[in-house]
Amino acid sequence: METIKFETVIDSQGAIHLPEEFRHAYGKHARLVVLLQAQELTRKKGRLPGSARGILQVLSEDNEHLNDFKAYMP
Repeated sequence: METIKFETVIDSQGAIHLPEEFRHAYGKHARLVVLLQAQELTRKKGRLPGSARGILQVLSEDNEHLNDFKAYMP
């Protein structure tokens, strides 16, 4: 097994392009370990409170099911 190290960009379709100097590896099976910079990981924002507003709809107001949890409530 040969180890090669290079930096590249993952394109919008998820493809990782090897530099020309590693063309001998084209078409071969590879094990890939990807190290992303921390700033790349923090760009993705999590869900915001209320982001499902308008998507979910309450079909009926039913508090009967809460009786099952009375033993756990103060």
